[in-house]
Amino acid sequence: MIFTIQNLGFAIGGFLLEGWLAFAARCVCALVLLALGAVARALLRKKIFPKLLAHSWHFEATGILLRSFALPAERMVWLTGIYFALASLPWAIAPVPKFLLVVYQMAMTLCICKGLYHASDVATLLLKSCGEEIRSNKTLLSLLDTTYKVLVVILGVATIAQESGFPIGSIVAGAGLIGLAAQETASNIFSGIVILIDKPFAVGDWILVGDVEGEVIDINFRSIKIRSLDKTVSVITNSKVCSSTIVNCAMRSTRPYKFTLGVTYNTSRAKLEQLMADLTAMLEASPYVEKGSALVRLTSFGDSSINLLVSAYLLTNQAGTFLQMQNDLNLNVMDVMQKNNVDFAFPSTTVYLSQ
Repeated sequence: MIFTIQNLGFAIGGFLLEGWLAFAARCVCALVLLALGAVARALLRKKIFPKLLAHSWHFEATGILLRSFALPAERMVWLTGIYFALASLPWAIAPVPKFLLVVYQMAMTLCICKGLYHASDVATLLLKSCGEEIRSNKTLLSLLDTTYKVLVVILGVATIAQESGFPIGSIVAGAGLIGLAAQETASNIFSGIVILIDKPFAVGDWILVGDVEGEVIDINFRSIKIRSLDKTVSVITNSKVCSSTIVNCAMRSTRPYKFTLGVTYNTSRAKLEQLMADLTAMLEASPYVEKGSALVRLTSFGDSSINLLVSAYLLTNQAGTFLQMQNDLNLNVMDVMQKNNVDFAFPSTTVYLSQ
């Protein structure tokens, strides 16, 4: 004989069957268990879950979990019937029952993980208390969905590894070393979440981060990209962005127009006063300037010039528009200087010769 089947005893009530009658009874019992599993699966699919899904639940998470576990629950019931049917049979190989149990546990874990995996919409409920702008942020929703699914996969793999006898402790220790190496990446990801939730800027905004200034052209999980005026693209990691002072020019309604105008020392007081009055009138009359913000004052006497402070606020927050406005106003300043016969000062040196 290649193999033999032992322990064929089968007792039901006061009857005890042995031999092939007992084997046949166990086979019938296995078939009954299979049938029960099939009936329970059909009930779940046709009766129970349709009724549960049609019900209006108070918590949104309940409906999400029911929809995601509808198919896995059917499979779990069916697999349970198969396992008990196989476990009820007499096996000649001793390790088979233990092997069947391990396979059953792994199958149950896979079904549960699949249900949780497809219930990723639960993660978006974390943003329910946030504003509409955050709740509609597609990048943040994608990040939460991906993070949730990755955690479910990691949990499932770790559970299956433990059930199959792998040294999960060593694996976790090794993962810890890898985690130390990936600490910066994790910091950037969490900083990206903070940026997406707090939203200090958005794509298209003109910002200043540290010594980098330009237009935000991309925001992702690791970094942001800024395009400066010379079309240079700078990539700044999210952790550095969160630790820096961020100036968002798009959030202000005006931009400062301010410079020091130097005129020559041979300019009389009357000419200076007239020049300052004309410059103020020119700024106040400009459609670019916020009303009441124009200011022209004599501030200091330099080595080669009398210094006038020219200041105003321009009605724009766009860098390109501001540069065009600044260009037009600078040309107007030149016209006012020519009109008043006042010269621009430049660094000069006077040499006195004595005989």
